[in-house]
Amino acid sequence: MPQLLPDLSLLIPFILAGIALNLTPGVDMAYVLAKTTHQGKKAGLLAALGISLGSMVHATASALGISALLATSETAFLTLKVAGAIYLFYIAYKILTSKPQHEEEAIETKSSKLKNWKIVLEGATTNLLNPKIGLFMLAFLPQFIDAAPQDAVWQTLALGLLFNINGYIVFVILITLTSLAATKVKASKRVKTLLRWITATILGGMAIRIAFTNS
Repeated sequence: MPQLLPDLSLLIPFILAGIALNLTPGVDMAYVLAKTTHQGKKAGLLAALGISLGSMVHATASALGISALLATSETAFLTLKVAGAIYLFYIAYKILTSKPQHEEEAIETKSSKLKNWKIVLEGATTNLLNPKIGLFMLAFLPQFIDAAPQDAVWQTLALGLLFNINGYIVFVILITLTSLAATKVKASKRVKTLLRWITATILGGMAIRIAFTNS
């Protein structure tokens, strides 16, 4: 049976570091909170699920050594970076050109306007097209591995899963607070428009940041 988790002397610092990192503002947080303010709590939770699934793919790639390609290949890094920036600009454009929904309306029209799986897929794509996540997993997870070489892949996967579970819990808390705040101010059309421009601007800024990120 492979050793899935490191000793407590490494596991506890890993959990604390993971929570701190998940609370750090970034592309994923900006995207999830934008979804929440624009389409409601349920959309935010689905987007966060997609983010977590995408992040788990990065963790798996790190465990298998695939992410090392991003660190050594400028072409691969540049391609993923440009694709990620374009995709974030596309999401920002969608937010600006679509009408925000009240949470109740979003739930009722989900089947016709935006399927749940589409929100999850959009969140996963946003995460997968950010090369910095792959490089982060490649650099972060190995620091907390104390398994034998033959068990290192399994322990990396377990740590990646734990990191993403913690991250999703953090997202749930932030989404809930954001949803409560947004519900109180969404009655005003002016506020709705302002929220759309703020979230789109944040995502556009994140896209520019990704586009000019060096490996």
